[in-house]
Amino acid sequence: MSLKVSGEAVAARAVTALSEGIKYSNMKCDAFVEYCVRECGGQLDSSGSNDMARNHCAWLGTLENAQAEGKLVPGAGLLIHEDTEESLPAKYVGDGLGDFSHVGIYVGENAVVDVDKKGNQRTCDVMHSSQSMGRVAGSTLGNGWTHVMLFDCIEYGVEADGLELGAEVAAEDDGAGDSGLDAGLSAGKPSSGEYYAVVYTEDGNPVKLRKTASTSEKVYWLVNCGARVRVERKKGAWVLVTAICSDGHVRRAYMMVEYLRG
Repeated sequence: MSLKVSGEAVAARAVTALSEGIKYSNMKCDAFVEYCVRECGGQLDSSGSNDMARNHCAWLGTLENAQAEGKLVPGAGLLIHEDTEESLPAKYVGDGLGDFSHVGIYVGENAVVDVDKKGNQRTCDVMHSSQSMGRVAGSTLGNGWTHVMLFDCIEYGVEADGLELGAEVAAEDDGAGDSGLDAGLSAGKPSSGEYYAVVYTEDGNPVKLRKTASTSEKVYWLVNCGARVRVERKKGAWVLVTAICSDGHVRRAYMMVEYLRG
């Protein structure tokens, strides 16, 4: 197993790529990320940005959550999530994560200077291979980026515990709570390493998501009845899920286990 490469090193390599004039036609967004990792001595082989988010990820959350939790760090991946699954590869349709159509690398606040599509100079936080610019280019956090991922092949110096994709579902189960989901949880992980459940309410109303496992926490967002969610772990009467919310955006947060059916 190869050693992890430094997030700072990957970010620095991404910035250097700007001066190299790498064209989008030669290196699309996911290939650019792989290139930066490999140039630093690491290894990352994926089949696109959606594969990265699902299979090469130690932590995945919204940009807002990453900023709040100190996970927006140099070398982190920046993702754009689409409201529709129209262009999503068929093997991922309906898995609860949706379409992450583009990926870039966070390089640090105002870390690089580039020009926008109109030729105006600006300071940038993100490097990516841009189809609209036709080259590796700088970007700001306000240019549509919605999610942050920490790659499993990069060392960031921050903790991703409890939010690891594919983590043991019942890792924090204290035995509290009882629902149709518990039997599935106690059976352990499926062979795929993932566990999915369906949101259920008797009245058909949406279910509340909260950032922490507590009813005293304000409501973060709503998930519609009938939605399929990815279950990561159980904590008492709560489960940590990744779900498409009522506005079509993917979020990771806690939901009460009583509203899930395995």
